[in-house]
Amino acid sequence: MMALAGALGHKAARQLVYATLTVLMFIAINGVNESLFLPLEHSNGINWVFLPAGVRLLATLLFGFTGFIGLLAVSLYLNFGHFVFHDDVRALSGAIAGAGGPYLAYLFAKHWFDLGPRLKNLTAQRLLFTGALCGVMSPAFHHAFMWVQTGGVDWAALAIMVTGDVVGILIVLYLAKGLIALTDPRDVEDPLA
Repeated sequence: MMALAGALGHKAARQLVYATLTVLMFIAINGVNESLFLPLEHSNGINWVFLPAGVRLLATLLFGFTGFIGLLAVSLYLNFGHFVFHDDVRALSGAIAGAGGPYLAYLFAKHWFDLGPRLKNLTAQRLLFTGALCGVMSPAFHHAFMWVQTGGVDWAALAIMVTGDVVGILIVLYLAKGLIALTDPRDVEDPLA
């Protein structure tokens, strides 16, 4: 019984670390995005380049539901405490769309590509497809919520948001791939050989 409790406690602690890592990475990348790409902002929350979309995809691919929870927590925090929305419904629906879209894209990819532990079967082409799907899902959810709330859709803003998410995802994926390549010990030559 003690072993089970210890195992559950260890698993819960690991999940908390994953959710916290998601929150911290999202906040950091959002800060970088605001520093570099704020002049490209079309309107509040809609940018031609949105790097945090890449964190959304990575968090759900790497951490699954726990990544979704971390994304929801950070989205609620930012939408109610950092960004300026005219009403609470917009802030709440944006948080749900921002976390739910990437998680749903992950679930589709998991099902379609039979992703196993450690993202087995996720080839470069499948990752690109999943990135594009994620780049469409979140903006589509955002604008679906807006349509329900206002009765209208800003098609230009939707197109810009999709573009920004896809571009942000590609940038973050390539940066992550580069970091992995730089830190992969298998690629380091043995100076003693």
